Amino acid sequence: MKGSMKLFKVFGIDIKLHFSWWLVFILIAWMLSASFFPQFFPGQTQVMYWTMGITASLLLFVSVLLHELSHSLVAKAKHIGVESITLFFFGGVAGITREDMKPSSEFQMAIAGPIFSFLLAGIFFLIYKFNGNILFVEAITFYLYQLNLILAIFNMIPAFPLDGGRALRAILHAYYKDLKKATHIAAAGGKFFAGVLVFLGIISLISRLANGLWFIFLGAFLYFIAGMSYEQVIIKEVLKDIKIKELIHKKVIKLSPKLPFSDFIKKYSNTEHETFLVMDKHFSGILDTKRIEKMPFKMQEMLKLQQVSLPFSQVRTLRSDDNAYTAFRSFMEQNLGILPVMDNGKFRGIVTRKSVLHRMVWGLKYGIPGKVSDKIALRIEKKISKKKKVKKKSSKKK
Repeated sequence: MKGSMKLFKVFGIDIKLHFSWWLVFILIAWMLSASFFPQFFPGQTQVMYWTMGITASLLLFVSVLLHELSHSLVAKAKHIGVESITLFFFGGVAGITREDMKPSSEFQMAIAGPIFSFLLAGIFFLIYKFNGNILFVEAITFYLYQLNLILAIFNMIPAFPLDGGRALRAILHAYYKDLKKATHIAAAGGKFFAGVLVFLGIISLISRLANGLWFIFLGAFLYFIAGMSYEQVIIKEVLKDIKIKELIHKKVIKLSPKLPFSDFIKKYSNTEHETFLVMDKHFSGILDTKRIEKMPFKMQEMLKLQQVSLPFSQVRTLRSDDNAYTAFRSFMEQNLGILPVMDNGKFRGIVTRKSVLHRMVWGLKYGIPGKVSDKIALRIEKKISKKKKVKKKSSKKK
C-alpha cells in the first residue's frame, strides 16, 4: 500500500504503518485525554490524562494489530501466503496473496479476527475488574475492553469488506459455487451498510453530535472498498487464464550498467518509455525514470545507470507459468512499468504494464461473454483509460 512504512516483521509477515494512522493516533489521544478520561476519572492532572491517552492509543494499535494477525495466522495455517499487514486510518488490512481460496478457509480466516477481539475484550475486562484499584490500569483497561468489544461486534456485521461480510461471502461461495456472484451479493450488502452509516452521520451532524463525521468517513471508505473488491474479482476473472509466456517480450534493449546517466538522457530523451532494463554479466536491474529526482548536470555525468537502477533482488519478478492477474497485482504493488520474467534464476524476458492493461481492456470488451456485466466492465475500462490520459498529459508537460 502506498504511503506506508515498514515497522518490523513477525511470523514472516511485514508489519507496515500507513501515514494516515498518525492522524487517528493523535486525534484519539487528544479525545481521550481531553474528554473521555476526565469524564470517567475526574480529579487528575493534565499530564496524567495525556499519559493515559497516549498509552491507550498505543494499546489500541496493538489490539488492531493482533486482530489482523489472527486473520493472517489462520491464513498461513491454511497455506495461504500473507505478505504484510498495514495499519491505516480505519483499522488494518492483511496482504493476502490469494483471492480464490476455499470457502471454508475464508470463513475461518474471517471469523478469527472478531473472535480474537472478543477474547481481548474479556482479558481487558478482567484486568479492569481485578486491577487492585490502580487508577492508571483501571482507566486504560476500561477504555480498551469497550473498544475491543465494539471492534468485534462491528466486524461481525455481514457487510463486505468487514469480517462478517467476508464470512457471508464464504457461505455464498460455498452455496453458489461462484466467487463472482458471492462477492457481488456481499459487496452489495456492504454498500447498503455504508449508505446507512453515511445517513446516520448526516443525521448526527444535523443533531450536532460529534461522531457524525466519523460515520460519514467510515461509510464512504467502506463503500469504496466494497466496490473495489468486486472489481478486483472481475479483473481476476479476465486475466487468470492468460499466461505470462503469452505476454513476454524476449527481444529487449539492455542498457549497460556502466553507461553515464547523462549519455542515457541524450540518447533516450525522445522515447515514450519511462522504464528500462539495465543488464550485463554482473548486474541486472530496472531503471525507472519516475523514481529519479531532478539532479544537476554534473551529477548526471558522474552517475552510472547501475547507481540509479533498482536491482532484480529488490523486485518481485514473474515466472513464465504465472498468469496475467499475478502480473497485474505485481505492477500495482510495485508501481513499475516493466517486470522481468525469471525461470530458475534464468532471465527469459520482460512483461510490460501496458501489455497487461491492454489485454485487460480487450478482455473486458470482448472476452468472457456473460460473466461480467457491461456496467462493471465499462467502469473498469474507463478507470484504465483515465489513468492513461493522465499519464500522457504529464509526459507532454515534461
